[in-house]
Amino acid sequence: MAKIVRPLLKSPRSSVLGPINTSPYYALKVGASALGTVGGPKTDAHGHALDIDGKVIPGLYAAGNAGGAPTKAFYGGAGGTISLGLVFGYLAGLEAARRQDDS
Repeated sequence: MAKIVRPLLKSPRSSVLGPINTSPYYALKVGASALGTVGGPKTDAHGHALDIDGKVIPGLYAAGNAGGAPTKAFYGGAGGTISLGLVFGYLAGLEAARRQDDS
């Protein structure tokens, strides 16, 4: 996901999006869950909603619980859709503003 999101956010390599190369390492098990919403329209990397043929629906954006999860049908746990809503909502906002400037 970092390979997709970092270039769009122009995130520096020093940000939290990237490998963790320094120990100590800690882990916890994350399992799939039947809770949460992972439905909604498919979107591209800019938050555009896509039709059933995968084409952009002009002027329609989706993020977080309102959009299809980029993690497919996997729900990683509480708060997962909050971060997707923040990131893809931000990207959709940038794209909508850019499109507004173009018109």
